[in-house]
Amino acid sequence: MTKKEPGAASPPVVSVIMGTFKRAGVVGRAIESVLAQDFSEWELLVIGDCTPDNTSEVVASYKDDRIRFYNLPYRIPDTGSSAKNFGIRNCARGRYISYLDDDDRYRPTFLSTMIGYLEKHPEARIAYCRSMYRDRRTGRRLWGNPFQRWMHGYSREKLQRYNFINVNGVVHRKSLLDEVGYWKSGFYFNDYELWLRISRKYDFHYVNKVLVETFVDEPPLLVRMFTKGWQILRHGRRTPLS
Repeated sequence: MTKKEPGAASPPVVSVIMGTFKRAGVVGRAIESVLAQDFSEWELLVIGDCTPDNTSEVVASYKDDRIRFYNLPYRIPDTGSSAKNFGIRNCARGRYISYLDDDDRYRPTFLSTMIGYLEKHPEARIAYCRSMYRDRRTGRRLWGNPFQRWMHGYSREKLQRYNFINVNGVVHRKSLLDEVGYWKSGFYFNDYELWLRISRKYDFHYVNKVLVETFVDEPPLLVRMFTKGWQILRHGRRTPLS
């Protein structure tokens, strides 16, 4: 793919959607990881969920026309669905959509690898890659994270049992959501609900490379098992395939 200069008038190839709320102190890490990509035909849409802090000033400080900030006029506690939908429906100009949480980061070859894969495989509507997990406080790599074992290969049956797909590693054709519907706010595990809905019609394509880094609070294993189980019991997956 050809590389274009920042600020080029033509539409970008991919729109990166980043929702944020009160993260002005950390959002720079995520923004800088997009700026560091070896693929330049992107736009980054930072969508504030009615965030009251100075995130707009942080975004503006990068002085790159490919980065735009929008702040929703009121906050909807829906685990980010409204911000993502607003960004995709009202702002995105790319033919591909990717996602990045405001405190995580891409590795420099994420976009070139994922977009390159989808361009070479026109039958693929959506693809995902592997993620490395890091401790949010120390930055050290975490070993034995329960999600890492599952991010090897895709099967619809496996996805029905467990959500092993990290949203930061997903890239899909923008037109896909016109077919299956957009993000829904009625689910606590809203990414899992969307993945299952997509899997009714299409297979996910797997790129077996670590291309994103996700920062998490990593308590001991027994604590993780309890808290994750409590979330499922409290909120329910509510995502069965019919």
